[in-house]
Amino acid sequence: MHPRLTTLLLVASLTAALAASSACARREASVGFLFSADACVVRAGAFQPFGDLLSVQERQRIEQLAQRELVIAFAPLRVAITANPSAFWRIAVVRSLPTRASQALPRSGESIALGPLGGGGTVACDVIIRKAMQFAPDGTTRPQLVDAIGRGVGRTAVHELVHQILGASGTHNDTDADSYEHGSSDRASQFYGELHWTTALPLLRTKLGARPPATSSSR
Repeated sequence: MHPRLTTLLLVASLTAALAASSACARREASVGFLFSADACVVRAGAFQPFGDLLSVQERQRIEQLAQRELVIAFAPLRVAITANPSAFWRIAVVRSLPTRASQALPRSGESIALGPLGGGGTVACDVIIRKAMQFAPDGTTRPQLVDAIGRGVGRTAVHELVHQILGASGTHNDTDADSYEHGSSDRASQFYGELHWTTALPLLRTKLGARPPATSSSR
C-alpha cells in the first residue's frame, strides 16, 4: 500500500476512535426511578393525627416531589433521570421492605451494587411516612407533611443510588446531618431541611462526569 494512503487511513482511524470516545464521554448515565402502584398507600389509621389515608392526588404529589429531589441532587452530574425499569441504575419505591432477622428496625431503603451491570434498590414508603411524622415540627399541616414525605422518599433514593454507583464503602458522612451522604434517615433535615453534597460529589464527578453549565444565547 502506498505510504501516503497508509497515513491517511491511520489518521482516519484515529479520528473515528476519538469521535467515538468523545461521544461516549458525552453520553449521560441513566437512572430509573419508579413507583409501584401501592407504594404510598397506608393502612387505615396509620396517618393519624393528620387525617386518614393518602388521596390519589397526595400520592401523586409525593411522586412529583421525590422525582424533583433526584433531579436537584444529580443536576451537577451527567445523569438522566427516567422511568425506564431497564436503566443502568434503578430505584423502585415500594410500600414496605421485608424485615430481616439481622435488622433491629425496618429500613427506609436498600440497594445492591452490581459494578459493570449497574445496580438496583428499593425505598420503603411506609418507613418514610413514619419518620416524616416523627420529625414533623409543631404546627405542621397535612400538606406540609405530604411534601416532607415526597422529599424524604427522593432523598432516600439519592442516597441508595450513591451506594449503587460508588459501592457500599466510602460513601457515608455521618459528621454532616444535612448531607446526602449521611447514613441514617433518622433526622429532621431529611424531610424538612435542605441537603447538600459533601464527600461523594468528587467521586461521582470522576465516575459520571460533570454536567457542563447551561449557556444562554442572546439575540
